[in-house]
Amino acid sequence: MGVKQDIEFDDSGLIASLNYVRNSSEENLQKLVSAAGNRLAYAHHSWSSPDERMTLEEFWTTQLSKVSWSPELEQNINTVKTYLLKQERTKWLTEVLRYLPNEHSFNTIVYLNLGYDDIVFGENVALNLNSPKFSIDKREAVYYLIHELAHAGYVRYHGLPQLENFSTNGELLDVVKFLTHLEGMGVLSAFRLRLSEGGLRDNDYKVLLNEKERIRRIDQYFELFDELNNNPHQKIEEYPSRILGKMSGRETRLWYITGCHMAQEIEKRLGRETLRELVRLGSQAFFETYLESAQN
Repeated sequence: MGVKQDIEFDDSGLIASLNYVRNSSEENLQKLVSAAGNRLAYAHHSWSSPDERMTLEEFWTTQLSKVSWSPELEQNINTVKTYLLKQERTKWLTEVLRYLPNEHSFNTIVYLNLGYDDIVFGENVALNLNSPKFSIDKREAVYYLIHELAHAGYVRYHGLPQLENFSTNGELLDVVKFLTHLEGMGVLSAFRLRLSEGGLRDNDYKVLLNEKERIRRIDQYFELFDELNNNPHQKIEEYPSRILGKMSGRETRLWYITGCHMAQEIEKRLGRETLRELVRLGSQAFFETYLESAQN
């Protein structure tokens, strides 16, 4: 790890959100929306849900209307935060760098937030410390840190695509390929540590370790993939949320599972260095490499 890795944690948005949930005054709202991590979450929401037009204030009042303050809430969040920040940096950074190109260097802020999601936007990430999965098993905060930092590493080489104004199946397919590669590498990056610690509560890993269910999900993925790939110039006649929803939906998680499977197969057949370089080359090369290696 000779390359400098600049990764900092910022909990100012988390503190502002807790203060707002405790006392929803206008002053506390303004402090909440001024926090950089909360502005990052809003930017991500605007990117991922382009049809939902909300102001920054509307977004956060809506998000935090679902959260009720209590001493237990604050204690649970602080327990997760303390656990995460006490982890040896090499424990999680080694796993992230394992699948990024050689000489990759981070310049990333990890924002600790309340009430949105675990996300990447630009080269920065955010973790929702009120996530139920973190309360059930604090190790999940470390695993999802790895997952989101893998995304931040990927986005260094390829900016996030637009999720609106698709006109053809081919344009939508390019986004599907991008997000399959992105999410697959995130799932894979945390896999080794999860296996070593028995941290396999997350459903993606339960599916990946169940051969029959893994194959079923991969088949579902490629049915949708072929629907787009076989007619790339066809105009999209319906809103692309049908495809994107099935690919990313909680009940299916198709591009998470299939992307990880593809990455595992490339690593097995061609080696980890090939997989790392494909992060630099991008999703088109990732798919071409997988499909070519599968035929050999």
